Amino acid sequence: MRILSLDTPPADVRPDPALVVAFDGWTDAGSGGTGAAEHLLDRYPSQHLGRFDADALYDYRDRRPSLEIDRGRLRTVRWPELSIRHLAPTSGPDLLVISGPEPDLGWRTLAADLKELSDLLGVRRYVGLGSVPGPLPHTRPVQMVCTSNDALLLERLGAPHEQMIVPASAQVALEAELGAHGLTTLGMWVRIPHYVAGPYPEASRVLLERLSSHLGTPVDLTGFDHDIDTNRERLDVAATSSDEVRDHVAQLERLYDAETGRPGGPLGIDLQRGAPITDVDVPSGDELAAEIERFLRGGT
Repeated sequence: MRILSLDTPPADVRPDPALVVAFDGWTDAGSGGTGAAEHLLDRYPSQHLGRFDADALYDYRDRRPSLEIDRGRLRTVRWPELSIRHLAPTSGPDLLVISGPEPDLGWRTLAADLKELSDLLGVRRYVGLGSVPGPLPHTRPVQMVCTSNDALLLERLGAPHEQMIVPASAQVALEAELGAHGLTTLGMWVRIPHYVAGPYPEASRVLLERLSSHLGTPVDLTGFDHDIDTNRERLDVAATSSDEVRDHVAQLERLYDAETGRPGGPLGIDLQRGAPITDVDVPSGDELAAEIERFLRGGT
């Protein structure tokens, strides 16, 4: 392997583990995917399995390391890091969790090392956890769409991603490469309100619910309840801060409810046209986000 260094021979990994990946970046809106991965790592004891060479993955001018300075003395430099941790849940397969900063560089090299690792450990399943902004209000449940190379899996989940061409992220590139290598892949993507900035814990909870159902991994999700309620209350108050924001949210509610009543479910898609709802149909997420953030900061 070119950029992955294993700490020790992974003898403790049981047969048929599953690879779980969640990177930050534009496919991690509201920290949905990385929040779900962190919850898994918090709930189960984990063993550090290996580390990727950060110099091969990150552009430090774009993702600068942090530096501690103490009264003129340079202290610790904290570099971005990507590693693999091994979890052994009480039921379901062992999990090999990779979560952290999205690599800037070396995507194909990263994929090649993960193919080699999959062959070494007998990994046959990949699960990607992510979240993206969509035209829906915070007053309604989040939506999920899926990508997979398994037609039966897509049919069972009932939420295939619509046809479109988008810029790739490192995570979807890995999913494509590992799927071509023979792994059964599943990418789960939660859509959250496009005007929300900051963590959106409901996204992480829904991802873990689906992960638990898919792999048979028990996950205690009660820890999300308080954060979800608190976040909803803050957004409810912010949504009534002005007539403009209130009207925008009401419009999104009407669009959401109309889509929910159509065949195929609330995927944020105009099923009559076979395409996503356009910007003409929905309020500007940037304008709405700016208004809500101004209110939450105490602006007038």
